[in-house]
Amino acid sequence: MTPRLGDNNPSITYTKYETPSAFRKAGAFLPRDLIKKEVYEYRLSPYMGCSKRCRYCFELHNEFIHEDEVKIKTNTVSVLKSNIPSLDKTKAILLDGYDCEAAEQRERLIRSALEVIVEYGIPLLIQTKSDLVLRDLDLLEELNDSGVFVNVSFSLTSLNQDHARIFEPYTCSPFDRLEAMKKISDAGVQTGIILMPVLPFISDADEELDLLFSRAAENGCKYVVPEPLRVTSSGKQRDMCFGVLRKYFPALVKRYEELYPARRFGPKFGSGPRDTAYLSGLLKRIDEVSRRYGLPTVFPGIPKPRPEKRKPVSRRQCTLDRFV
Repeated sequence: MTPRLGDNNPSITYTKYETPSAFRKAGAFLPRDLIKKEVYEYRLSPYMGCSKRCRYCFELHNEFIHEDEVKIKTNTVSVLKSNIPSLDKTKAILLDGYDCEAAEQRERLIRSALEVIVEYGIPLLIQTKSDLVLRDLDLLEELNDSGVFVNVSFSLTSLNQDHARIFEPYTCSPFDRLEAMKKISDAGVQTGIILMPVLPFISDADEELDLLFSRAAENGCKYVVPEPLRVTSSGKQRDMCFGVLRKYFPALVKRYEELYPARRFGPKFGSGPRDTAYLSGLLKRIDEVSRRYGLPTVFPGIPKPRPEKRKPVSRRQCTLDRFV
């Protein structure tokens, strides 16, 4: 039976453990072209794995978890507390984990970590597919109102609900994410979309892109950052992607084989489309629609802190009576 969008994944099992990787320098496990060092410097991950198991995801290649496992990092808050006093307050933390809704609603690790981040005033970027982030809007408002950079990025593939049911059945509806975005924007917190992944010949049609950008603009979105689908040259993620294509989009299998040729070895996190003409045409069309709706296709930078105004120093010579 096809699950309703947003249903909990019944196949997931949960394991608790402690690890220093709950908080770390960004990019410790990622290839260079996926690291956004100009946007964030640190990464806070209370959970390893994701309960969504979207059909294009690389969690299938995570050798540290079983196929249907999510690991709960029970020491997340203590690791954060031990590191946060020495952090550079001009650099942001990337926080993920809201997608593990069932675990987070029980453990509240993100909520507790946010309280620490608010206390120390560290810039924050949240990336999620879940509207559970609304639970903590009060803390995000508090951090934002203190003048600290806060940004919530929602991952979206398409506004087509049929596509969502096929590729990300355990994720809340795309329109639920837009609604959450609107509430966050109305609260004064900056928010936007990571258009990831753009699915060739499925979610990249002009009318689909126009609808997504127009609805994004109506709901307080400040940017849309595109990331075309990446597919591994071999292995479980590739098998999953092509299995979905054969079942739901059989006419596209040959075109995908041309865009993503099979090889014995390749990058762990896959590669984008190998057809440069397709890729440049896609990015050109996205650029055109982004200009039409005034939504940039890059992450906003963290504003540099304003230098504090120094109080004027008195030039009068000190007299003895001032020290008596």
